[in-house]
Amino acid sequence: MTRSVFLVLLAAILCGVLGQFSLKGAANILGPIGAANLVEKAIAMASQPLIWVGLILYGLGAFGFIVVLSRANISIVSPLLSISYICVVLGGKIIFNEPLPPLRLVGVALIMTGVVFVLNSSPSSSGG
Repeated sequence: MTRSVFLVLLAAILCGVLGQFSLKGAANILGPIGAANLVEKAIAMASQPLIWVGLILYGLGAFGFIVVLSRANISIVSPLLSISYICVVLGGKIIFNEPLPPLRLVGVALIMTGVVFVLNSSPSSSGG
């Protein structure tokens, strides 16, 4: 994978992660959603700017992912999306003050190890 393709992949991952944070922020504002308030909350979602920002970011991330898939092997690109899990776990702690127990940190470390293995698995991983 070329450097430019890898940078597009990182941008796509960042868009996806920021989209998730945006949707989580909107969910926090909306409060719990259940069967009793589903219609009311659905209407509130439509007018919540963070929902729209999140969806746009997801769309941009998907577009970037498609661009990358057109230039690199899916067997390399798709596993690298797990970088987003790392970012979301760490961002959940930093932005939303979510708990980060030791076992979750071990999981993040294992994911990071897997990303390194995937990145080093094939020196000529371009093509599609």
